[in-house]
Amino acid sequence: MYQVLSLVVIAAAVLFASSTAIRAADPLEAARDKDSAAKTEKNPARPNLLIIGASSLNSPVGQTQLVSAMLKSQKIEMNAEGAYPKLDAVAETLRAKKQWDYVVLDAWHLGRSRKDWGTGSAAVPEEFPNATARFVKEVRTHSPKCKIILFPWWVPSGPKASKEGAMEVFSACVEQAKANEIWVATTGPAFMEALLERTDLKIVKSKSDGHPGAHGAYLNACSLFAIITDKSPVGLPTTLELEGADDKRKEFVVAPNDAKYLQEFAWKVYQREIKQTKPGK
Repeated sequence: MYQVLSLVVIAAAVLFASSTAIRAADPLEAARDKDSAAKTEKNPARPNLLIIGASSLNSPVGQTQLVSAMLKSQKIEMNAEGAYPKLDAVAETLRAKKQWDYVVLDAWHLGRSRKDWGTGSAAVPEEFPNATARFVKEVRTHSPKCKIILFPWWVPSGPKASKEGAMEVFSACVEQAKANEIWVATTGPAFMEALLERTDLKIVKSKSDGHPGAHGAYLNACSLFAIITDKSPVGLPTTLELEGADDKRKEFVVAPNDAKYLQEFAWKVYQREIKQTKPGK
């Protein structure tokens, strides 16, 4: 009986080896296998990007849409999503994906309560360090390898509405970035300096509304593009195709000369502060 079983096992092994050899010898089958492996290698899973912010990130056009369009124009495919700040329920916000590769947070919200919203306060809150540490801990609990990026705000009005005022905010973000090993975008300094230098552009909506205008939104997107990719935004399209609700697409257009200025300005500030932007691993 044992001899019969042995013969059956041997026969099965021979048949398996023969079929494998035939398949390996089949050029078409081999080509298909090679092509499949190549496709997997060339098309790895897309990174997931989450941008958390309120009106400063979504006025007049969502940063998610702008940054996504800029990345796509350079054949950098990412799944980009936006979320309203719920810093008392970060885990709930993160559940949309199993893993986030990049999380950008409008740092203005750290250390503030809802009663502060709409006040126009530009000061760095006393609770800013503790709030940053809590946020980073929650993101890393969900996505340990995530690159967390703080989005520094600008100072559109008041006695500190200056380059120095914006740099004070940026420095506070850098300090917490070093403490928590995360990254910092150069949005605040670039925005504030462009606002003071190019009064002819729509950096803000109006003199009484310090939220981003069309040019300010484009400038912020250029700054985020720079830190996410570590590539220059100079040469990005002046017309971006944005994805909207229900797969409806619309164009976001910036005049060529204005786009060139904003791209170069975002890159200049990023390069100037490069040593401060990525203290995290």
